[in-house]
Amino acid sequence: MNNDIKAMLESDMLERYLIGATSSEENYEIEENIARHPEVRRKYTELQEDLENYTRSFSRPAPVQVKKNVMRSIRKEKKKNKPWYFNAAAVIAIIFCTSTIVLLYQNKLLLSKNGLVNEEIAALKSDILNTNSKLDDVKNQFLILNNPKTQKYVLQGNRRAKNLKTVAYIDPVEKLSMINVVSLPELPEEQVFQMWAEIDGKMVSLGVLENAQNKLLSIPFKEGAKSYNITIEPKGGNINATEENMVASIYLR
Repeated sequence: MNNDIKAMLESDMLERYLIGATSSEENYEIEENIARHPEVRRKYTELQEDLENYTRSFSRPAPVQVKKNVMRSIRKEKKKNKPWYFNAAAVIAIIFCTSTIVLLYQNKLLLSKNGLVNEEIAALKSDILNTNSKLDDVKNQFLILNNPKTQKYVLQGNRRAKNLKTVAYIDPVEKLSMINVVSLPELPEEQVFQMWAEIDGKMVSLGVLENAQNKLLSIPFKEGAKSYNITIEPKGGNINATEENMVASIYLR
């Protein structure tokens, strides 16, 4: 299956074609693909059947009074020497047009409901991913705090950040790293604290620090890190550490 066919099947183009909401160029493309590609033809047939089943579920027999009124009109016109089939054809045309309008409306309603269902599924998937991420964090916290080989490091701020205190936990067995931001001094709005690991003489970013009210936060585990460092950087963080703005540093065992 080529990418164009796959894109068509994953889009709503066939649904829009069914209700006449596609352009002439799209109609040509769709009809050609239906004729040439079995998977497109199969999908189109399935959509037709779904639409027919959905419409049938809402169908209701015409009221008896409507039938009587139609027949009465035909008899009156017949008495006027007008061909009865002319009036019958007009009535049938009206009924057909009305049914078509109802069908189009119901089909658009079905497409709208399908769109809402897809949005709900996407939201549910997002919730599941967020929940799984939180569960992973809890699991990692349990592992790192209960492993006797976990190493604990306290980073205290220098005179430029006297109230800064963070506690880093490194589990070399499970290769996990976490940090507990105990307190962070206030900085101007355009500045942030950023944490770094020194590896082979280079500073590698571990992310911007936020005051998380004594919660353990995961940070990237860096094999071979020699030290942890905290600097003051522009808002949003920096690619390279501004070493002259170093406010805390500790060497790792």
